[in-house]
Amino acid sequence: MLFCQQHGNPQGQPLVLLHGWGMHSGIWRALLPELEADYQITVIDLPGLGYSNGCSPSSYHLDTVTELLAGVAPVSAYWLGWSLGGVIAMAFAQRYPERVNGLITLGSCPCFVARDDWPFGMDEATYRQFEQDLAANPVKTLQRFNMLQVQGSNTARSDLKTLKQVISEVQPAAPALIDSLALLRHDYRDLFRNTRLPLLHLLCQLDTLAPASMSDALSALQPEARVEVLSGYSHVGFLSAPGLLAEKIRTLLV
Repeated sequence: MLFCQQHGNPQGQPLVLLHGWGMHSGIWRALLPELEADYQITVIDLPGLGYSNGCSPSSYHLDTVTELLAGVAPVSAYWLGWSLGGVIAMAFAQRYPERVNGLITLGSCPCFVARDDWPFGMDEATYRQFEQDLAANPVKTLQRFNMLQVQGSNTARSDLKTLKQVISEVQPAAPALIDSLALLRHDYRDLFRNTRLPLLHLLCQLDTLAPASMSDALSALQPEARVEVLSGYSHVGFLSAPGLLAEKIRTLLV
């Protein structure tokens, strides 16, 4: 069973938080105090990552991941997914629409690897090199990935310190890192097109992994969804601005 914890007000609106690749639910530590008075919060570690390191499926696909999430998630809740967690939350909402009241993605991209008709992701050669580096030296490659996440931010130093601290609490296993990274290769535009529920996509102006330049393309995929760009923040901007993210969450959970 996946690791999950409940925080906050037992009488509040249920809210699920999903972390991104290479991390675990400790990444939300600064955000929780901003929400605990009003929301019943469930944080979940994705399969094979964080404290779910003993629960990694033999076949790491969206279907198996969402099935495992269904075993621990609330019967009905709002969801927020960061980066890879946003894609997984979208997949959960499509498979279990009755269990998702609304959804926020943060720094998520329908295609993290660029296509001819989607220029907003990492180029294929860079992604392949990243895969190879990860297989050869997981620790060093994860450190390099953390540098990409904070790149350009005025709070890069403190954000990087937080990322290192979170990872140090429970070191991710190399097989799970490799298997979960493979999810980022795929094209999820159909998933985004076909998910129907209240949606808010938050992009960060300085994000190099889910660039804000895709905002118009994302709006074209889901005209009914709200798309907002947070000015001045990197891929992990919520680490230094948890109050701002909490404010955005409340705009959907009214």
